Amino acid sequence: MKRLLTRILGVLLCAALVLPLLPPSAGALTLTAVNDTLLPVSEGTMPARLGGELYVPYDVFTQLGVSSSSEEGVLNLSSGGETLSFSPDEGYVYDQYMNSYDSPAYSMNGTVYVPVKLCCGKFGLTYSTFSAYGETVLRVTDGASQSDSEFASSASGDIERAINAYKGVPTSPDTPNNGGNSQKPPDKPVEPPIPPVEEKPTQKPGRVYLTFFGPTTQYTPQTLDALHGAGRLATFFLSTDTAAWSSDTVRRIVGEGHTAALLLYAEPSVAPDELVERLTAANKQLAFLTGVNTRIVSNADGCNKLTAAQRDAIIAAGYRLWDSTMDSGDSTQSAPMTYAVTAQRFAATNATVVLRLRHSASTASAVQSLSAYMLRQGIPSSRVTLNTSPINLISDIR
Repeated sequence: MKRLLTRILGVLLCAALVLPLLPPSAGALTLTAVNDTLLPVSEGTMPARLGGELYVPYDVFTQLGVSSSSEEGVLNLSSGGETLSFSPDEGYVYDQYMNSYDSPAYSMNGTVYVPVKLCCGKFGLTYSTFSAYGETVLRVTDGASQSDSEFASSASGDIERAINAYKGVPTSPDTPNNGGNSQKPPDKPVEPPIPPVEEKPTQKPGRVYLTFFGPTTQYTPQTLDALHGAGRLATFFLSTDTAAWSSDTVRRIVGEGHTAALLLYAEPSVAPDELVERLTAANKQLAFLTGVNTRIVSNADGCNKLTAAQRDAIIAAGYRLWDSTMDSGDSTQSAPMTYAVTAQRFAATNATVVLRLRHSASTASAVQSLSAYMLRQGIPSSRVTLNTSPINLISDIR
């Protein structure tokens, strides 16, 4: 009886945790693609996110040659001599060697959802995400497929139609799926062709500081997931307007080892003492949320836009001034374009790069691609610390 009650409570708790995380019909979508095939968009195919980890219906993996069987409530997935056994009811997962893992499966939408990262790692598959038409596409591949940028380009029409159909947006009369002859609505701006990435560059940055500027958004947790998956630390310049902060996100930034920094929006007319007061107030809130202070500062328009008196006051208060030296363009470009253009710029310099990123729908996928590129090219990355010599537009290393 006790065991039965435990199982029931476990199922109820899992349902309470997972169901709110499924994409709402009117909100942000995450589409699923297997190799070069876009899956139909429905509640039974879209991924779910739990604790920062992506889950998909198990049949996503059966489409990639992973065999499945079910016995007494246990789902078994097998491929290449590897096996994972999931019990959604009891919340455990183990492999053929009886090693257990911390990512159980969940019963949702009439099927079993399994963790993408664990299954891909176990069965020799890969996964990635990229942005398209303001939404996210999750791809699971076996390596015999197009690159993300190639797939995003070739499947562009299918992706747009799938998104519009799910949201109930009428299809343009002149699309191939509609024989109407009505006048076509104005075209939205089309992104230029994605340039090729040089995999054998003659030069590369000596080091890259990944820096994120501005208020966090609903996309920031995905970016933190991407950084965690890549094993990279970054610097987050948070607005001194603490009302724009997400407390949980700020705690996660610091808790995962990233540097929390402060971002001023300073006009030359603002008194130097007032800028210091803004920094002090923001630091007080940062300490309240995380237990740490920061002395790393940037100005939204560049430190060169600060007056000499403003800079002197900020530095005298113990802060160090930083600027980005390269803009990723992630706020206005797709993730594949952001990656390709930034990788091209990396291949054109041997200098240390302070890369500016933001918190857009494209950012997480761009970070994944850039991290993989940096790994292939042996480009190290770091977070900014107080002991790091500042890099700024005024060459002030105080």
